[in-house]
Amino acid sequence: MNPQNREKLFRLIRASLWDEPNDWVDQETFDEMQKQSLTLLPAGILHRLNMTEELRTNWKTVAYQLLAFCTNCRHAEKSLPITVPYVILKGTSAARYYPNPNYRILGDIDIMTRHKDYPTACEMLLNAGYLEETVKDTNGNIRHRSFKYNDVIVEVHSYFAMLNDVERTKYLDELIIDNINPSHVLPDPINGLVILEHIGQHLEEGLGLRQVLDWMMFANSCLSDEQWPEFRAMAAKTGLEKLAITTTRMCEMFLGLPKRQWCSETDDNLCEALMEYILNCGNFGAKREYLGFRSEKLLSYMRTPRATFALLQKYGLYNWKATKKYPVLRPFAWIYQAVKYIKKTVSRQTTLKQLKSEISIAKERNYLFDALEVTQTSKGLVIYKEGQYVKEWDIK
Repeated sequence: MNPQNREKLFRLIRASLWDEPNDWVDQETFDEMQKQSLTLLPAGILHRLNMTEELRTNWKTVAYQLLAFCTNCRHAEKSLPITVPYVILKGTSAARYYPNPNYRILGDIDIMTRHKDYPTACEMLLNAGYLEETVKDTNGNIRHRSFKYNDVIVEVHSYFAMLNDVERTKYLDELIIDNINPSHVLPDPINGLVILEHIGQHLEEGLGLRQVLDWMMFANSCLSDEQWPEFRAMAAKTGLEKLAITTTRMCEMFLGLPKRQWCSETDDNLCEALMEYILNCGNFGAKREYLGFRSEKLLSYMRTPRATFALLQKYGLYNWKATKKYPVLRPFAWIYQAVKYIKKTVSRQTTLKQLKSEISIAKERNYLFDALEVTQTSKGLVIYKEGQYVKEWDIK
């Protein structure tokens, strides 16, 4: 994204959230807002933005469609057929910090129950006519079960945190569960941890600005210099303190968040690198679905022999259809996948220069994640399985 288009995007975001002046908005700005899942954000000021009437009409049409979908989601959320205690994660729980919560685009409805109530909540959705669309990973693990009704997807989480450390994962999940209440909304500090961890969860696949804005609006409402020490203690216990500080400073530098003292000494170069990475990704990697990025991801995951084996085994089980019919072949799936990658590399006619470039990008990506101290798949992920938190080396 060139500097001029980047600044247009930032100005539009600041105009939408902080009522700052804005000049010309063009088709490229609209396209970028869509890729970042922010198309609704300027809905309240479209009438006064400078753009062609054709673009304004198109933007309004898209905005009305999104508003209708989000209204449907909010209605479904308020009428969930679940009577056991549960809490709403992300979505409307993050939107409440925005100047106009209706302009935060919703995707699905994420909820979490107490572990003992998880099967009951799922059964209640099925009994109410929801259709299950759950996808298991290659080891048969399920982080959440998914149900759909009237185009709205509800995900019931068996666990939420996705961290590299068992104790940190358990701490955050228990914090969520212990604070489930009749309002279905978490207290602000814990809600902030969920928003922050959501950023950490999606950095590898490609994080968009929507998740960043969720954090920014939470920080604006709930993390003054006086409130920071309490939150910092919880963030430190989950390993999210560095991510909180860096992301907040990044929002000050580019997105108009009023400055606060507690993040003032952050490395601005790290903030710049994080923003550049986010802009190159789009919402959930919407801008990065091409072979080069897949190569970058693969090389990033292959940091250790154990992670490399886990990666090859995972995709070998997925791609080698014979393992479904002949279980005896399953232990050798990694060999099948290794050969497949070698053939693909040869077919791409990858030059040594290209390979060096991809390795360099992967190293930069890993450096960024290391500096932010965030979760990395290559270091193994913790899951909740059979009543306990355990670390697995499967690749998500």
